[in-house]
Amino acid sequence: MKLNCQHADTCLSDYWSGHHLAHVQIPVYRGMTPKATRDALHSELNQGAIAGSDARTRDDSGAVGDAWFKAAHAAINRDVKPAKKGARRLFLDLEPETEDGDTVYAFFVFSDAE
Repeated sequence: MKLNCQHADTCLSDYWSGHHLAHVQIPVYRGMTPKATRDALHSELNQGAIAGSDARTRDDSGAVGDAWFKAAHAAINRDVKPAKKGARRLFLDLEPETEDGDTVYAFFVFSDAE
């Protein structure tokens, strides 16, 4: 099994309309590193914080679920990288954080590789 991990959107959680495919959200900030982004995604997977309607992500999915999680971790490592090769910081279009500001989230969708 091979999955793709694609960045779908970056927005406030109120503006995310959801997706039928398995997806995770992570809080992001201006200048976040690619490694910090991947680490946050791995953490969400490890905690089971996966939305969408893919039955393979449920706790009772057995060996199929185990294979899905392994493929999801591999997809994060392979696919989550800057659009511009060599960039060391991500989400540079976000405004600097403020103490009373809302948290901005990045949403990543997992799809089966062809």
